Order: sequence, then C-alpha cells, then structure tokens
Amino acid sequence: MKIPSLHLAMFLLSVPVFAQQKPWTLKQCIDTGIQRNITVKQGVLNSQINQINLKQAKDNLWPNLNVTDAPGLNFGKTQNLNTGTYIDENTTTNSFAISSSVNLYSGLQYQNTIKENKFIYDASVQGVEKMKNDLTLGILADYLQVIASYEQVNIAISQLASDSTQLNETKIWVNAGKYPILNQYQMQSQTAADKLTLVNAETALEIAKVNLMQLMDIPVLFSFDVERPEVSDNSLSVTPQTSRDIYTTAQGFLPEIKNAELSFDASEAAIKVAQSLYKPKLSLSGAIKTSGSTLGYNEVYEENPIGYLQSNPSELVIGYTGIPSLTNTFSNFWNQLSDNFNQGIGLSLSIPIFNNFQARNTTDIAKINSLNAQLNEESARITLRQSIEQAYTQLLAAAAQYASAKEALETEALTYQNMEKKFEIGASDATDFLVEKSNYLKAQQNVVQTKYTYLFKAKLIDFYQGKPITM
Repeated sequence: MKIPSLHLAMFLLSVPVFAQQKPWTLKQCIDTGIQRNITVKQGVLNSQINQINLKQAKDNLWPNLNVTDAPGLNFGKTQNLNTGTYIDENTTTNSFAISSSVNLYSGLQYQNTIKENKFIYDASVQGVEKMKNDLTLGILADYLQVIASYEQVNIAISQLASDSTQLNETKIWVNAGKYPILNQYQMQSQTAADKLTLVNAETALEIAKVNLMQLMDIPVLFSFDVERPEVSDNSLSVTPQTSRDIYTTAQGFLPEIKNAELSFDASEAAIKVAQSLYKPKLSLSGAIKTSGSTLGYNEVYEENPIGYLQSNPSELVIGYTGIPSLTNTFSNFWNQLSDNFNQGIGLSLSIPIFNNFQARNTTDIAKINSLNAQLNEESARITLRQSIEQAYTQLLAAAAQYASAKEALETEALTYQNMEKKFEIGASDATDFLVEKSNYLKAQQNVVQTKYTYLFKAKLIDFYQGKPITM
C-alpha cells in the first residue's frame, strides 16, 4: 500500500526529540503532559511567589537594623559663630548612625497578615493540583480516543479484506453467468468506498495522536504510539454509589473545593488585617550615632590685662583669657567622632483618631471580598455537584448504550452471516448484501464508540471517588 500523504507530512514534521521505542503508557503521557504544560508551570511559579509573600509576612516580626553613613562637603564662605566673621574654607562633615526598631503591638496586624498569606499560599497549591487534574482527564480522553481509533481502523481493514474476497467470488459468478455485471460493479464500488473508510479511519487515528501529543506539549512524532491494553467487559461497571454519595466523597478531597475554602479563609483573615487600622500601634526604637567635622575650634589662652587695682589705677591686673582660634586639621574630625558619640532609645505610640475613613473603607471592602469568596466557594460546590450528577447520568446512559450496541451487533452479525452465505451461493443479489454489510459495519463501529465512551465515564466516576487514573 502507498503511504498516505498525511503520513508523509507527519513524517517530515517529525522531530527526533522525544523519540521512544516503546509505546507510551497512560502514566507516561500524563506525567509528561504535567511536566511540560505551560499553565501548570505558571501556576507553580505563582505559588512560589505566594510562598515568598508568606515568608516575608513572618519576617516582618523581626526588628530591623539600619546603618547610616552620611559624609558631606561644604565649600564657600562660612560664618564663625563665635567671632561673627566670615571665612572662605572647605569643610568636611560626616554623620554615622546605627538604628533599629521593632513593632511591639499593631492590633495583631502582622499575625493576621501571616494567616492571610498562609491561606493564599495553600490555596494556590490546590489551584495547581486542579490544573493537573484537568490536564490528566484531558489526556485520558485523548488517550482513549487513540485506542478507539485503532479499533476503528482494524474494523475498516477487516471490511476491506472481506471486500476483496467477495469481489473475487462475484467475478466468478459473473463470468459463469450467475450474476449480472451490475453485481460486480456494485462490489467494486463498495470496495472503493471501504478503502475511503479505511483512509478516513487512519486519518482520524493520526489526528487523535496529534491531539494527544499536543496536549502533552511534545513535538508531533510520526513514530508516536500508545499502549493498547485489552479492555474487557469486566473492567466496565457502574458504581453502586449514588451521585450524592460520590459528591460527598469528592468534596472532601478535590483541590477546587479546598482552593475555594482556603480563599474564603484568607478573606476572613484580610478583614482582621483591615480592622487593625482602628487600633493603636506601639513600637520600640533605638540608635547610636556620632557626627564630626573638620571645622573645629581650639581656645588659646594669653596673658592680658583684666583690670586694675582700685587703690592704684595705674597698677594693672594681668590674667589669662581664652581666644577662640580656628583650626582646620582633619584630625579634629576623628576627635569629634569620639567626643560626639551618643545613644538613644524610645517608645512610639500611635493612636488613630481620624485617617480619612481609610480604616472603615478598607474594612468594608475586605468584608465584601469575603462575601464574594463565600459565593465562590458555594459556586465551586454547586459546579462540582452538577458535574458529578451529569457524569453519573452519562455513565448510566453509556452503560445502557453499550449493552444495546453489543446486543445489536450480535443480532446483526447473525443476519450478516446468513446474508453472506446467500450471496455466496447466488441466493441474494449484491444490493441486499451490501445493505446488510453496511448495517454490520455500523453495528461494529457503534460498539467501539459506546465502549470507550462508557470506559471514559467510568474512569471519570472513579476519579471523583479518589481512585487513581490507570488502564
């Protein structure tokens, strides 16, 4: 047989990366899809950001510690405060300080912020799990579609092989004059139609593989194949539990419910954070600092008349008087660093009286957000309950459809075998035979379609019951 153009195109598009000799198992497909999915990766990164925010909220309880060094240079004229004269001289200054402060009480704002960020982080983790579950179910559906497509291809191949045998038999009967040439043309037309059916089935198979590979986020590979485990009727069953029982089980562990619950808890903690704006704040601070300058003053003492004797005004009294003298040696800078060293400690109490209604409005917004989070939680539970109810109803319907399809196939197989025997001995014309053959083909296809629909619905109910997704 010639390679169809679709196969050739896929071969040319194939990339040697991810080449795998063995067929992919369902677990390998799921693990690869989760590992490579961009949305899941982004969810993990957002969760890591929330984790850092939580760590920062805890770190805010620690005191801060800051070192300040502020050197400066003054140039131009400077007034001497002692003499009142101006001098034109450059001055180097420096201020060095080590300070620290710690929050003693802030209306439990920091503690409630930690709780809020913890809930937000845990909710984001559950959000990532929800993404993984959605991807897992999507890969499961595409994986089963690939297996179902294989069975459809096998049915088409079987029909085409039967066509070849029946066409040869028809030619023999036409040559013998038993059948008119029209029968041969009808069989040739049916053979051509079944060839098209095979091509369509193969195309559907390749498309199903492409869908699966794209959901796994790997390049399209012509060599890609999956394991095809035998799906027996023993593996298909309807759970004895009711949809309400399944819902009760599912809401206890599914991440979308936990995510909604944690988001509501975070909104409740946010209200307490906002309410802390009404409460006073008390902090403790302390610092050690020193400053210095190259502009220093020294007093020089000289002998000068300081008065005279009252009894003899001509007799002067000599004493020592200090005369400020400006020195501009950089060594004075270090002296002042030592001389001006000081320490300080203090408490700071802030009592909010009026803050433009920020506390009230922030609290009101937090309460509205909490009501919205509560509605989101209720909506998540309703959505889950409805999804389970639909899945459970679809499971019952799929089970009934599969049973009916199998029964119809059994009846149709007997009818087709009888018609085939009649056709082989010339007791039936090609038109009646081909109609019956078409009915038999449809019955086979219906069994395959209903079987894998039933299998997917059964796996979905297993998922809602907390069972692992396996084949």
